[in-house]
Amino acid sequence: MKKSWGNILFERILFVIIGLLLIFVCTTGYWVYDHLGQVSESPLPTDLKETRRFLVRDLNNNVLKSDNLTYSYLYQNNPNALLDFEILESQTNRKIELLKSYSPADSNYQNQIKKLGNLVNARFFNLDTLMSIKNENRVNETMAIVENELENAGQIAKIKMEIRDEVNALQVVPVPQQEEPTKKKWFQRKNKQSEPTKVVAAPGVKLKASDIAQESTNEIAKKIKSVKNVAVSKESQLNLYKLNLERENNLLSKHISQIFQAIELSDKKELLKETKHAKQVAAETNQIILLFSIISILLIVMIVLLIITLFKKSKETNFQLELAKDKSDQLTEAKSRFLATMSHEIRTPLNAISGFTEQLFFEPLNASAAKKVKIIRNSVKHLSQITNEILDLSKLEKDHIQLEKIAFNPANEIAMLQEQYELQVQERNNQLVVELDQAPFPNVLGDPLRFRQIIINLISNANKFSKDGLITILLKFEKVDDKQIRCLIEVQDQGIGMSTGQKERIFEPFEQADLTVTRKYGGTGLGLSITKQIIDKQNGSIRVNSKEGIGTTFFIEIPFEITEDKIDVPREPSRTDFSFLKDKSVLIVDDEPFNRTLLRSLFHGINLTLLEASNGLEALEQLKNNDVDIILLDIRMPEMNGHELRQKMGEMETLNQIPVVGLTATLDSEKRKRMLESGWAEVLTKPVNPEELRGILYHIYKDHNMGTELDEADFKSLQKLTNNNEPFYKELLQTFVSSTEKGLIKMKELAEAQNWSETSELAHQLAAPFKHFGANNCYTTLKEIERMGKETVIVHEMQDLMEAFEDQAQHMIDQVKEKLN
Repeated sequence: MKKSWGNILFERILFVIIGLLLIFVCTTGYWVYDHLGQVSESPLPTDLKETRRFLVRDLNNNVLKSDNLTYSYLYQNNPNALLDFEILESQTNRKIELLKSYSPADSNYQNQIKKLGNLVNARFFNLDTLMSIKNENRVNETMAIVENELENAGQIAKIKMEIRDEVNALQVVPVPQQEEPTKKKWFQRKNKQSEPTKVVAAPGVKLKASDIAQESTNEIAKKIKSVKNVAVSKESQLNLYKLNLERENNLLSKHISQIFQAIELSDKKELLKETKHAKQVAAETNQIILLFSIISILLIVMIVLLIITLFKKSKETNFQLELAKDKSDQLTEAKSRFLATMSHEIRTPLNAISGFTEQLFFEPLNASAAKKVKIIRNSVKHLSQITNEILDLSKLEKDHIQLEKIAFNPANEIAMLQEQYELQVQERNNQLVVELDQAPFPNVLGDPLRFRQIIINLISNANKFSKDGLITILLKFEKVDDKQIRCLIEVQDQGIGMSTGQKERIFEPFEQADLTVTRKYGGTGLGLSITKQIIDKQNGSIRVNSKEGIGTTFFIEIPFEITEDKIDVPREPSRTDFSFLKDKSVLIVDDEPFNRTLLRSLFHGINLTLLEASNGLEALEQLKNNDVDIILLDIRMPEMNGHELRQKMGEMETLNQIPVVGLTATLDSEKRKRMLESGWAEVLTKPVNPEELRGILYHIYKDHNMGTELDEADFKSLQKLTNNNEPFYKELLQTFVSSTEKGLIKMKELAEAQNWSETSELAHQLAAPFKHFGANNCYTTLKEIERMGKETVIVHEMQDLMEAFEDQAQHMIDQVKEKLN
């Protein structure tokens, strides 16, 4: 036991260690996974720097491109350069704003970007100014063109003035025109515009046109020259301003370039720093992975070692289990041998008690003796039924107890047990009282034998531990629904009672309250264990309430199904009829003389041949010297047992045809199956039940065509019975024919209606007349119909019996009619 607990503790410790290691590895693995996930999902710091570096480069390119656009506009007169310059300026401003969004917490960087923005804006302003100066130089060019045009205009004016001087001699006066008739208004404006102007020289005035034109030209020339001088002066100033702007642009470009270099240098330093940090992170990650791998390998190694250890332990445990199994098998075999021996030793006297009590029951006794014999008979019958279960422990352990489902009344069963155990209870000066809380108690479907076994065990238990007290059985029921009830039973005693610890053990096999109870009161300790098993199989429950020195109460609850089936009223027992074996030869083989005597008594009064043998060798001698029809063979005997004798008979063709019925104290389904397969006709368990033996022998009798022969009426015996009174003799014959023919018709009707109980009664009435006529086969067939109708009806077997009886009866009727004629 200690070793077993040590193994269990060791295995538990191993599993705990494995579990902790698995938890540790899973936690570490999750931590590694989470850490690597964060590293992989978070953007590298260099990504931001690379983006910023690209922006700085784009800004530098934009500055250079702005210079190119400016000079393209100034010197190549590219008209698209101005628009491209404006777009470039807008893009540059956006990129400067984007640069400001990087490293918002770095004040030095923000100041650099701010300064860079100011410088770039100043530079773009200067370039824009230069292009504006380009527009002002165009005014000077325009003035030169105007000047040329004016010179040309002066010359033309001079020529015209000369022509006018020649014409000026003429006196020109305006000549009035005649008025036309009044027209519509919308013609007036048109006519007014189309009228030519007529010039008429003023009389007495003489103009000199050349002088006037020259004077005007001179004045215009002076004006233009003055404007030109001013324009030249202004252009000189603009050129100087332009030169200054270009110098300032050079300075701005230098400052911008310095800022760009400073930013790139800072980025390089940060890149180196970030690269170093990335290498450090990678190194830490590699260390984590290495650590995780080492732990995983260690875990795998430990698990392998633990598995190997467990395997060794398991192998050792299996070896111990095999040893324990071998020992258990040896103990089981020893137990089986012990049970077989004990069963034989117990059932052998029980067989004699049961058999002779059965014989005594039918003897003429006084009322008191008859009552006691009846109680003994019922007790022995019940004891013989439950002995099989108590002694066959393997059957109990394997849960092979089968419950029947037949109609019975719990109140009637308890009343019968009260009568049966009244004398036993009085021996200890106890009193047994039964109280029915509700009446009438309904009929239920269940196993009456097991129900009686429960009550018997509890009555016996209460009587054993009580003296000079009252034992009370309280029976009541609760209705669950129209078809179900709960049967509630309380068995109270005023005995020694039990402690709390004792109550916990009483339902275990072979357990009693303590050792002193066994020594003082006896018992095996199986009663309550069997009772609980039976109650559990019926889906019931049992519990106990007890106090030391006060008494014990058992509470039982069993569910039952209500039934409307009527319960057969127990009929008066009668001797088992073996008359169908008339003129047959039966060999009884048993080493116990009183067993042979009991079997002989079963066939008392039957005209048959009974042969006896005490072992197999004697049985062989009897078989060699006599014709035997049936053998009743005990299994365990000295010199040659029943199996050996049956094997010898199988080797001889003449003996192998004789039906053999085995009688044994120990029997299970496997053993019975093997015996039947090896040639036994049937096997019975001791103590032998006469009715069961009769049924087996009758089937053997029928199977061997013993019952197919037609009876021949014994008219001589019937005449002797009537003292040769001829009228009375003829009246008996006529009555037989009439009653038998009516009986056949009635029996057919009852069989068609499957009214087996009335069929059984009719068979009982018809049997006696056939016996008087010496019709042994008819009588045997009727008794079998009577028995089957009262017990268990197998329809096809009953039909076979009815057909056989009809043929036999008709043959007898024909004989009687012929006799009457």
